[in-house]
Amino acid sequence: MPSNKLIIFNFIAFQLLWWACVLSAKPGLTLTVFVAVVLFTAAHLQWIERWQQVLPIFIAAMLGCILDQIGYTMGWVAFEYHHAWISHIPLWMVALWLAFATTLNVSMRWLQRKLVLAAVLGAIFGPLAYLGAVQLGVVKLPSPIASLAWVALEWAIAMPLLLWVRHAFNHTANIRHT
Repeated sequence: MPSNKLIIFNFIAFQLLWWACVLSAKPGLTLTVFVAVVLFTAAHLQWIERWQQVLPIFIAAMLGCILDQIGYTMGWVAFEYHHAWISHIPLWMVALWLAFATTLNVSMRWLQRKLVLAAVLGAIFGPLAYLGAVQLGVVKLPSPIASLAWVALEWAIAMPLLLWVRHAFNHTANIRHT
C-alpha cells in the first residue's frame, strides 16, 4: 500500500496534469504537454510503481481513449481547436488518459475493490471534469443532455473497468512506500 505522502503527491500531480492537458488544447502546446506527460509516466514507473506496470497503465489509458473515441465519433463530445476532418480524439486527451492511468494504483487504489462505488463516483465526477473543460473553452457538448448522459455512462463504465485492469496486475506491483 502506498504511503499517505505518495497518495497526496499522486493526487496533486494528476490535478496539475489535468490543467496542463486541458490548457494545452489550444494550438501549439499539445505536443509539448504530451511529451511532458509521457516523461511524468516514465518517472512514475521508475520511482513509484516499477516498470512491470507499464502494460496495465497502457491498457488503462487505451481503454479510456477508446471510450472517449466512441463519444467523439458519435458526436456527443467535440473539441475546440480540433479540425472536424480529424477522425480521432486530440492528443491532449490521450495525454490526459495516460496521466489518469497513473492514479489508479496509487491515489485511487482504495477504490479497486469497490467497483460499484467507483461507477457511481465516475458517473458524478466524469461529467464535472468535462463541464470544467467546457467552461475553459476546449470541449463542446453538442447536445448538452445527451452529451452529459454519455459522459456519465462512459465514466460509470470506465472507472470500475480501469480499476479492475490495474487490480488484475497488482500481483506484480511493487509500489514504493516513501
